Amino acid sequence: MKWTYSKYKIWVINTKTEANLYLWDKWKLFLPSLDTLINLTKEPAFIRSFQGYLTDARWLGFGRMKWNEANNIKWTTKYRSGEAGDEIPYFSHTEIWAPDWNRVSDENMPPDIFVQLYNNPTIENIREGFIIAKPRSLYRKNDVLVNLELMKLKNEIPDSTISSVTRL
Repeated sequence: MKWTYSKYKIWVINTKTEANLYLWDKWKLFLPSLDTLINLTKEPAFIRSFQGYLTDARWLGFGRMKWNEANNIKWTTKYRSGEAGDEIPYFSHTEIWAPDWNRVSDENMPPDIFVQLYNNPTIENIREGFIIAKPRSLYRKNDVLVNLELMKLKNEIPDSTISSVTRL
């Protein structure tokens, strides 16, 4: 890809606890800060969620999900109401891309923001958390605001830590 060496600032907000951050009651607390971070880009953001049943070797379908409250409710609640029987889906991760990941992949367009909510229930030190990446240039223009929103996210996650790195 032509943008392989673009410069990004990357943050990881991690917790060792099993916090179930992917459930609506928890996730809705992150929306104001995520909205602020996502709205720093001109490109529309889209959500991709990777969830499935342990007895089935495919991901559950959610359709194309533009970043908005209704679609955030959708991926955090669909298939969890018991309508599919007693089995509750396994949550792997959810990604938010602006622009859409298809454009990033197909058109070699670098993302203005990438957010991943990950879930590793069997790995003690990195159970759940966020990976957030923004181009350094976009971060520098909004560093105070970005840092404030990142601290808000960290404060909403129990027993969390935050670290960052610059990808040169």
